[in-house]
Amino acid sequence: MPGAIEVRINEVGDILYLRFLRAKIATCREFGDWRNLDYDGEGRLIGVELIGLPRGVSLLGLPEADRIRDALIAHGPPELRVEGYEVFHPLNEPAPTA
Repeated sequence: MPGAIEVRINEVGDILYLRFLRAKIATCREFGDWRNLDYDGEGRLIGVELIGLPRGVSLLGLPEADRIRDALIAHGPPELRVEGYEVFHPLNEPAPTA
């Protein structure tokens, strides 16, 4: 079930989800507290969740780190910063109320 690569960032810019495939998640592997990879029943990478973007999240040590990095560079929003294998996104502050 291939589809277009999609990058979503939550409203405050703290969590990013990079989706490679539209498929049912069979397993989730955690790589520390800040990095999770979702796989389908055939072991294909469905998506990547990165948590804590304002302080930076490393892709080093992740399976398919080069593929993930390249997808973020090609499909991430303009405010997403990829420096080597570190990924950053500025924290969006709520708009002031009058």
